Amino acid sequence: MNLRHTLCLIALVVLSGCNQESAKEPEQQAKNPQTIEDRIAEKNAQQWEDGRVYITENNYVIYDQETGKPEHYIVKAKEWPREDLDNEATYDLPRVVFRWDNARNEAKDHYDQRDKVWSIKTDGTDLRLVADEFVGKVRLMRISPNNRYLALAYSAAEGMFKVIKDLKTGEYIELGRSRGYPEFLWAEDSSYLYYVDKFKDWKYTLATGDKQQVKTEFNEYSVIHDGKRFMVDEYGIGVFDEATDTELYSIVPDTSRSAEEARFRKKSISPMGHYAWVETRTHRYLIDVKNKSFQSEKIVPRAVGKLRYFEILSKDANYTRDGAARVILSKLTENKEFGPYLKWEKIGTGHSAGNSSLYNAFANNGDFVKGEEL
Repeated sequence: MNLRHTLCLIALVVLSGCNQESAKEPEQQAKNPQTIEDRIAEKNAQQWEDGRVYITENNYVIYDQETGKPEHYIVKAKEWPREDLDNEATYDLPRVVFRWDNARNEAKDHYDQRDKVWSIKTDGTDLRLVADEFVGKVRLMRISPNNRYLALAYSAAEGMFKVIKDLKTGEYIELGRSRGYPEFLWAEDSSYLYYVDKFKDWKYTLATGDKQQVKTEFNEYSVIHDGKRFMVDEYGIGVFDEATDTELYSIVPDTSRSAEEARFRKKSISPMGHYAWVETRTHRYLIDVKNKSFQSEKIVPRAVGKLRYFEILSKDANYTRDGAARVILSKLTENKEFGPYLKWEKIGTGHSAGNSSLYNAFANNGDFVKGEEL
């Protein structure tokens, strides 16, 4: 065999080997790629010491052993489910909207370190991402009674932005950007929004886009229901006729103490305006606005008290919910006092969460849980 024949045989062997490898490649390639679902299943097949369950590829929950409630660890927010107006199952309970910098201490990218708007059912399930298309510190949020619009105030280098996000279209409407504390109040039918900008009160009408300066009294602890506007102010509760903007009556629970001692430091109001809760430096009050009466208790340091943890009131004040990072959920007694409760950690990543407010308030007859959970 001459050299030429030998080289030809070697070339044929090499080519044959290459063809065999090429023939194997499709089979190997079919085995290597994994779907996202496969990667999630692979992670959940591991025995995690903390009992975590991956919901997305990089985000997981750990369920509280006593309450069964999920504690959320969100490192990649873009993977997480968003608010979905077409998902009826999302709105079978009242919901809470809140701010959360979900991975400030865990993520390297700025997106996951910064404030975003989230929502969750009052029973601690069905976490959703509501808004993340902005850069700034969230100051105030209110979702409209029809669940479609988010009124949002956030501070940035250019000022205090006040915007409306249409949760159906994703569109943002800028209302103003002057500094100063923001206030929001939605119309009962979601057709207009009261807000504060340039230290003045304004009314924005969604159908027309008109901005009108007004002298209407409102703040973030206000609600419009059945033609009346209820507002928790510094020292009392005012009730107004919304159509004529005239005051109908007011309730001041403490007239015997100094202005500093009687000033409300914490406040909340029920979705229909029939109940308000306030806390002064020395006392707490649950006010029956409809019947113009109230009950009170003296604040005892480190004691739970019968009127504590009333940050969010349900319809008819049958339930209360307090906190955004650590949740305390209570079913009130017949006397409207702090009753059976659940307590759990809602978030596991990020620096903090807060600014909770209620929406979808009349679902499940206003009750924060289904059945006899409490």
